[in-house]
Amino acid sequence: MSAKSNESKLFAAGFDAAALRPAPGQVLALLGGQAEGRSALLRALAGLDAEADPVPTAELGLLAARPGFFPWLNLAENLAFGLAGTTPFAREGLIANALVRAGLGGLADRRPGALSPAELQGLAIARLSLLRPKLLLVDAPFAALDDETQERLAEPLADLCRQGRPAVAIATGSVEEAVRLADRVLVLPQATGPLAFRLDNLLPYPRDPRSVGFVALRRELRHSLEKERGAALPEQAEAAA
Repeated sequence: MSAKSNESKLFAAGFDAAALRPAPGQVLALLGGQAEGRSALLRALAGLDAEADPVPTAELGLLAARPGFFPWLNLAENLAFGLAGTTPFAREGLIANALVRAGLGGLADRRPGALSPAELQGLAIARLSLLRPKLLLVDAPFAALDDETQERLAEPLADLCRQGRPAVAIATGSVEEAVRLADRVLVLPQATGPLAFRLDNLLPYPRDPRSVGFVALRRELRHSLEKERGAALPEQAEAAA
């Protein structure tokens, strides 16, 4: 099924993926709704099929829950893919630095299959930091990781979203993540319908979760999610009857 048909099925009330696409330097968060719908719309912003997992390039990068690598290549060789325009000496230095920042220094000769899920996500962030894609899609990459690991990877992800000022779209079920990273937050409907809520986040970086502004925006988004879920309950009950 194409991105267009998925978008039409899940968001029949006039959602226009092209109009929602973030501008360069902007971070857009898609919050609420169903996880499947967030993922489908996220990929539709780039004209991709709903389950597409493209190899990252300088034009487009995707950070998802299960990052894909070439299993027959070692870590250094995986990171070298897409860096053909650099000299061997420069490429070696860039890759070594990226592995150290990802906590994988000294592991360049290992294969991706030898890494833990958290290490794979660190490697995926390192790869994207080297490529610096113009459009970056982030699809709940840490959903299966424990809280401590999520917290550890949160800062590298925030850096990735800011370096080079890419256009960034994030599909997330976390209000905390949306407020921490996004400049614009769209709360999606639980079922077919228009956007439930829009919020512009003008808080300066870095964003402190304990600050008055952060707490206020978090409360506002949580309220909008609760309101949308409550409005969807009668429709769901009617459909089940």
